[in-house]
Formats: sequence, C-alpha cells, structure tokens
Amino acid sequence: MALSREEIAARYGTALFGFAEDNKVLDDVYEEVGELKKAVEANPAIIGVMSDPVLNGEEKKKTLEAIEKDFSQEVQGFLNLLLEYNRFEYLIDIIDYFNNLYDEKKSIASGTVTTAVKLDDDQLKRLGDSYANKYNLKAVSLENKVDPSILGGVILQVKDRVIDGSVKTQLKKIRTQLIDEN
Repeated sequence: MALSREEIAARYGTALFGFAEDNKVLDDVYEEVGELKKAVEANPAIIGVMSDPVLNGEEKKKTLEAIEKDFSQEVQGFLNLLLEYNRFEYLIDIIDYFNNLYDEKKSIASGTVTTAVKLDDDQLKRLGDSYANKYNLKAVSLENKVDPSILGGVILQVKDRVIDGSVKTQLKKIRTQLIDEN
C-alpha cells in the first residue's frame, strides 16, 4: 500500500528531527532546512529536476552535490537519503513537519496577523509576545498581511487557532443578530 504525502512527511520529518536531536545539532539543522526551504520555494524547478524519473541517478547526484555543498553532514545525508528513496518531491512537506516538531519542542510558534494597515515591527512583536504569554509559549513570530477589506482590528492565526477581532466580522455578527431578531 502506498504511503500518503502526510505519512511520508511525518516519517521522514520525525526521522530527521530524531537524528538531529540525538546528534545535538537540532538548532543548526533547523536553520539549515529553513534556508533550504526558502531556496527551493524560490526555485521550485529543483524539486522537478530531482524527482524527474527520466534523469539518471548520476545526473541527479551531481545536481545534489551542487545544492548541498554548504550544508552540514546531517543535512547532506538527509538530502541523499531523499534522493536514494525517490522522496525528493516531498521535501517541503518533510521540512514543514520537521519545523512543527521543532516548534513544539521549543514552545515557539509562528503565524500571521491580518490587518487593514501595515503593522510596524514593534507592534508585531508586542502582539506576538502577548499571544505567547496567553498560551504559555516562549515566543511567537508573526508575519503581517494587509487586507483593507477587514476595515480595522486584527485577525490572528497561529497554527490551527484563529482569533478574529476584525471590524468586518463584528459587523457581520451585529447584522446576523439584527436579522435573527426580526
């Protein structure tokens, strides 16, 4: 039976996490796979090349050597393992799973805050610190998305939790209450 994308991400992400933790290089591997993810997202053709069944293993190996040269032995070994077992197409999913394990271990989280106007770094930090304090986290880093249609207030999403304090939502609630009363 074939494994699903999620199962593959969980298996390989957990294996990478355990390996990095056992070798006491968890923070280094976290930083490296973060950079790797940015590079692959900026150049998605890398995944296509490394997953292409037409290219032979030797061509892929040469390409991988160029990609991995600045990474630690742990990350190089991980990338070679993905190549060997034809799992390179799942690289982003595996990194995301690894990052979730890392965040849980370190009691940190990241999320997005949607506002009608752009927040400055201090406002983002205060909002993240407030969320972290409320939910017993060490840190929360937030990315700001601007959506003028929310009119005002904020929509904060961290993992699967959404706190919607937007004016748009408040107006919808008032409208619903008024309609229900009639």
